[in-house]
Amino acid sequence: MSTWSVQVGLVGLFALTCGALAAAWMRGRLGVAAVVLFVLACGVWVLDFAAIVSGYHDADGFVDCDTDCTSVHYVSAIGFLAPPLLISLSAFAMLVVLGRRWRLRRLPMNENRG
Repeated sequence: MSTWSVQVGLVGLFALTCGALAAAWMRGRLGVAAVVLFVLACGVWVLDFAAIVSGYHDADGFVDCDTDCTSVHYVSAIGFLAPPLLISLSAFAMLVVLGRRWRLRRLPMNENRG
């Protein structure tokens, strides 16, 4: 295995999450999905930091394992890199929900002025 597996894992996770958020948007549940994604990403990040700090199976060695990387190193790397990406994606989804609500509230006011 190489760092390509971490990169492919991150891109795949991002693509799957974007697809899940798009499906939630189509069903009118984007806000709920964004909050769930935020909580899950924060939970994964906390668990990964706990594994890194405790030294679980040398989880903190994912930075410099070079040729001796194990699956724990790869999972730890994805658990360290993916949550900030997913948190920002959930924040963007929350902004989309808020923008849509704001626009829908403003719509009747604009129609009455006309």
